[in-house]
Amino acid sequence: MLKSLRLAALAASVVLVLAPAAQAGCNIPANASALQKDLLAELNAERRAHGLSPFRLSSSLDKAAQGHACDNAKRRSISHDSSDGGSLKTRLRRAGYKYRAAAENTGRGFGTPQRAVDWWMNSPKHRTNILYPKMREVGIGIALSDSPDNKLHWVINFGLSR
Repeated sequence: MLKSLRLAALAASVVLVLAPAAQAGCNIPANASALQKDLLAELNAERRAHGLSPFRLSSSLDKAAQGHACDNAKRRSISHDSSDGGSLKTRLRRAGYKYRAAAENTGRGFGTPQRAVDWWMNSPKHRTNILYPKMREVGIGIALSDSPDNKLHWVINFGLSR
């Protein structure tokens, strides 16, 4: 009985967490948590290889990144501007993230976290964001565009909080 109650509570919390994205029509992949974990590991491996401290996940940066990944997926875009004209600064403010420094990488179509990081590391501006020594936190958003496209959309928000 206790196990059933715990499972019901867990299921309710998962529905509550995903409800805003689902209501907005966002298609979040079933393995989004695993993809996020793997992407963070890939990013931190690159940082370690360059003598830098690892990133920590930030719930505020996650919120901003996920919202933008959903927005980009709906538009099949890799834009840094939101569909409402908002910028990274706007999205971070809305998510309640107070920062000294912030940056963003977006991507579309990478089938795995390793492919995403490999591509970003071969792009000078994206590489700079990943290896910027002062950045300490990240938020990772992942969403799928609708059929027939079904491509993954990735957003990483990097930050140094105040």
